[in-house]
Amino acid sequence: MTALKKFALPIGLTLIAASCQDLDVVNPNRPDAARATAQALTTETFVASSFRTWWPVAGHDDYPAWAFSTMAREITSGFADFGQLEMSAEPRIGWNNSPVNVRRLVNEQPWYQLYRTISSVNDVVSAVNNGLVIENATRTARAKAMGKLMQGLSYGHVAFYFDKGPIIDEFTQLDTMTTPQFTEYKDIAPFAIKQLDSAIAIANANPTMTFPVESWLFQAMTKDQFVRFANSYAARILVYNARSRAERAAVNWAEVIRRVDAGIIADYTPTAQPDILWDDWKRLVARLRTAGRPSDFGRPSYWLIGPADSSDGWRNWVATANDARQPFQMRTKDRRIQGAGGPATPGKYAGYNLNNIFAADRGSYRWSHYYFLRAGTNVTWQTGPQVAMTVAEMDLLKAEALIRLGRAAEAVPLINKSRVANGQLPPVTLDGPPNEPGCVPRKEAGGCGSLWDALRYEKGIEGMGVNGVIAFLDARGWQTLPENTPVQLPIPGRELQTLRLPLYTFGGPGGQSSAPARDPERCPATGLARCP
Repeated sequence: MTALKKFALPIGLTLIAASCQDLDVVNPNRPDAARATAQALTTETFVASSFRTWWPVAGHDDYPAWAFSTMAREITSGFADFGQLEMSAEPRIGWNNSPVNVRRLVNEQPWYQLYRTISSVNDVVSAVNNGLVIENATRTARAKAMGKLMQGLSYGHVAFYFDKGPIIDEFTQLDTMTTPQFTEYKDIAPFAIKQLDSAIAIANANPTMTFPVESWLFQAMTKDQFVRFANSYAARILVYNARSRAERAAVNWAEVIRRVDAGIIADYTPTAQPDILWDDWKRLVARLRTAGRPSDFGRPSYWLIGPADSSDGWRNWVATANDARQPFQMRTKDRRIQGAGGPATPGKYAGYNLNNIFAADRGSYRWSHYYFLRAGTNVTWQTGPQVAMTVAEMDLLKAEALIRLGRAAEAVPLINKSRVANGQLPPVTLDGPPNEPGCVPRKEAGGCGSLWDALRYEKGIEGMGVNGVIAFLDARGWQTLPENTPVQLPIPGRELQTLRLPLYTFGGPGGQSSAPARDPERCPATGLARCP
């Protein structure tokens, strides 16, 4: 039978397979890579441009961001693009993993682009290990540090999205590989963090290392800033890899705190450049094509912003059958949703707009009277800073860690930082928000929320529009996804077909990796008030 001689990594992970006879398959990309990596400046270009391949599928373009965000009920949309219509339909269905599914890019694009990034930087790291010098020792070390960083970021997202995948690095002997060896997501994540730690070690050994704003990470960085960014991403990987409430509870939360404390102290905001680096996720969330119809492609979901409502609109909407739900105007003290001038006044992140936008036959439960305005408006999605990782996100990851470790009192000021400064809301206490009319957030039945509810609400509202996948990664670990939502993606059907492996999939009633029934308000720690 077939002997699989090589991975065609520069064009994705697809194995080049012969027919039913033993063949030595020559990968024409490898000689080109060898010639290029023998040239120092070309090698540096490989690694300096690798971020551009990773960025879109890390929550800043259309795949898998739109499917993930709408499955998480962060953003709602009635359009069929990008797999969102099928995957956010209620009741939920399983993912169609057919190689000919017209929405197959939901799992194909991240799979191939992540492994393409890995391939590119593997060549660079290997060349440096074999003695290549890029002008001087510091510049050479920078290339290797960036390569290890991109390995870590890429494998982190392979672990986030897929049930398994091959681990291939600069030491893998592709010429002798005859069969793919798949590693489970639980083991890919530690490997990803190990690569980030390698990047940190290289950077710390080269204190004068800097990164220019052009290419690389698209934000000028000192060595210390680079190390902080890597630590913050390690915190993300530790937390967001969990597929269930039990897995999230089992996270090494003490290590999360250590990473956050060693992480970013200012928002990470890479600078967009037209036709080079942009954030299409932000563009479509904020898109305005016709006057009076802002956010005409996707809108903030009531599941995200509804807990801030002080009227009975949110409680009644939740209690209404799915197909009978109608959009409503909220009343809220949260200045991120409603300005001081009243319910129709825009807030800092969202505003009220009466248009329903989406077709009624696709479900009125998708309708929202709120639009997004925090980022992505006009041409800002392709020029200027793109908020990609915030100090607020890190604060709230640490707050969750503290609650889970029985140190909830220490979490309170971290939750209040963005809540008070950005939302202009009264501070929470250990008991949650003040038990008064207009409390934010409220429970689905209408009562004032707990400290845990306040943390989840704050994480959602501060993350809205920043990254298109994180709300989904949170929701599966908090058990807030609608029942039967797939909690992960399978290896793409196209890849399985090429490897002559059976197709499989996730999600849907009775399916593997289907989300259980929602249990959003159950607290992970005992002793918190207003917890079931």
